[in-house]
Amino acid sequence: MLEFDFAHHIPSILVGVVVGILAFAPLLVALVPVLRRKREANMTVGFMGVFASFLVLFLGVIVTYLLARPVLVGFAAGEIIGFFLCWLAVAIALMLKKD
Repeated sequence: MLEFDFAHHIPSILVGVVVGILAFAPLLVALVPVLRRKREANMTVGFMGVFASFLVLFLGVIVTYLLARPVLVGFAAGEIIGFFLCWLAVAIALMLKKD
């Protein structure tokens, strides 16, 4: 049976969270001007933001796979956590925003 030693994976999870947050930045750059109504929504810019975010996440997983395979699961979990925390922050900010 496979075991997951949480204490062993804490550093990789934290690094994954940081990479997940950094991966959200290109998407945020594309999203913020539209939310502030400074620019019309543009599908090309949106897709470029999504692609850049995906690329950062993917490269993080590939580098971890090549350099530190035993902590890949923790790193990937951290990436997901960091990315979704950013989405949660944007969603909460939009809900609290007063027009």
